[in-house]
Amino acid sequence: MGRVSAPASRPPVVFLGPTLPVEQAARILPADYRPPAELGSVYRAARERPPAIGIVDGYFERVPAVWHKEILYALSLGIRVYGASSMGALRAAELAAFGMIPVGEVAEQYRLGLLTDDDEVAVVHAPAQGGYRPLSEPMVNIRATLAAAVRESVIGEDLAAALTTRAKGLHYPHRDWAALLDGDVLAGPGAAGQLARLRTWLSAGAVDQKALDAERLLTEMRRWLEAGGDAPATPLRPFEQTENWRQLVVGDPPREEAGSEGGRSATRGRGREESGAVNGDGSPVVSDRPEEGVPPRSAGTALRAAEVPRRHVSDFAGVRELERGRRPFLIEGALDGWPALDRWNPSYLREKVGGTRVPVEFYPSGSYYGGWVQTPLRMDRYLDILTSPGEAERCYLAQVPLLDLLPELADDLSVPGCLAGAPELGLALFLGRDTVTALHYHSNEQALLCQVSGAKDVLLYPPQDHRYLNFHPWYSYRYNFSRIDFSAVPDGPGSPLRRARPLRCTVRAGEALYIPLYWGHLVEGPGTTSSVTFFWRPTAGGTWHSPAMRLRAAVGGAVRRRFVSPVSEAFNRRFGVGH
Repeated sequence: MGRVSAPASRPPVVFLGPTLPVEQAARILPADYRPPAELGSVYRAARERPPAIGIVDGYFERVPAVWHKEILYALSLGIRVYGASSMGALRAAELAAFGMIPVGEVAEQYRLGLLTDDDEVAVVHAPAQGGYRPLSEPMVNIRATLAAAVRESVIGEDLAAALTTRAKGLHYPHRDWAALLDGDVLAGPGAAGQLARLRTWLSAGAVDQKALDAERLLTEMRRWLEAGGDAPATPLRPFEQTENWRQLVVGDPPREEAGSEGGRSATRGRGREESGAVNGDGSPVVSDRPEEGVPPRSAGTALRAAEVPRRHVSDFAGVRELERGRRPFLIEGALDGWPALDRWNPSYLREKVGGTRVPVEFYPSGSYYGGWVQTPLRMDRYLDILTSPGEAERCYLAQVPLLDLLPELADDLSVPGCLAGAPELGLALFLGRDTVTALHYHSNEQALLCQVSGAKDVLLYPPQDHRYLNFHPWYSYRYNFSRIDFSAVPDGPGSPLRRARPLRCTVRAGEALYIPLYWGHLVEGPGTTSSVTFFWRPTAGGTWHSPAMRLRAAVGGAVRRRFVSPVSEAFNRRFGVGH
């Protein structure tokens, strides 16, 4: 390939995520590759006056989507704007008359009205730490693949139509070939044979239309740049400064200057960072990676803490004796005889529950102290994430009701003897890699954390330390969660936690940790870990602590039941969690 001679000193900007790996894209077009576009991303890029902007991927659900107005702003500056494959195809089809350039088959189908639904290009994907790896199959790829299978006589048109109808009937996070080809799709002679041929053919014959269109976009941008750049595709239009536009850009700080050879234009050997885009609530997006040369710090490493006392399970005749001390205990022998200790590895879990959909929490900011998005995934796909090489992705399978969603695993467990006499027990599964559970307390139920594999480091604060822990206000649905980022707590006399008296322990496989009511706890799981936690209401009632603490917990719990639970249940119904 010849050398690119851009008409300006800056490189082009391309917003790219799950559609195409950056390393592959960079071989076609050297550019400043940024994460999927969202509200404010294109505006920020346009202020830097790149010669061209390419939009392939964009967020649309967890934060506001990239705005048409900011694309018009870029066009008004004479910047050439291309769109393809995903969010770029949608916006290009909508703004083609204003000068945005649609590229590829997907954009053309939207432009002609052959495709109209946004869900045709929607996918679930891993966060930045996992390279935005797709975790579902976009509808446009399914359509293109089935059309190719018909052309090559792998399947007939009737089966292709039936599969298309089935795929379209699935919500986009559920679309993948395993789900699509599961069960009888079309009755009649020859249908089973067609499905068998299709399953075999898919590995080499599947069409990634979104990736093909993205490559075409990059190729067209490169050709234009190599030609020296020409005039905009349409005459420049006046840009109207509306009130909504002023609200978007008001107070926007200038971005640090970066030349074509610096910043992130090369994209090699650097973490991909957000360009400073507005993040829905106006807050800046957190960078995907920490500063170079600064290793991430474990939660609470600067805090001095005494060790949690150790006991053997035989020391407790039952749950009342366990509760009597109202303090945590690290219990040995509680999991003796559990088959899970030997069985629970990725291969076993794939075999037993690989096809079950489970609610996985993804943390787009890369921090477990930030917001999260819950996405239903098949267990085998989640296990693929956990076992993938490289830096761990920020996601967590947390507090999953094991008996309801994964009853096949119940026979691998038994109730520890120290819980004899406990009222009705709840049982939750936790499975993740390099995870952190932000500090919180339980206001209604006590817990016994039972470690199955790996080990977890736990920091615990007694109820009298609540005043130091900066919990969310009583009216918040997160009233029992601390707002402190324990990965950045300062040490020494200036620490806000200098007067607190925490305890600390490491819970290893085969051990259990008793967490009493109101005890704040932060749980960190280095490496791949699995655990189950038993929950139960105190046998002596909720009279252990002050009326003010009980009132706060009661009001906070009411807010959760009134506002949070209905939303959560609606989410589960919509996304099929638990069905």
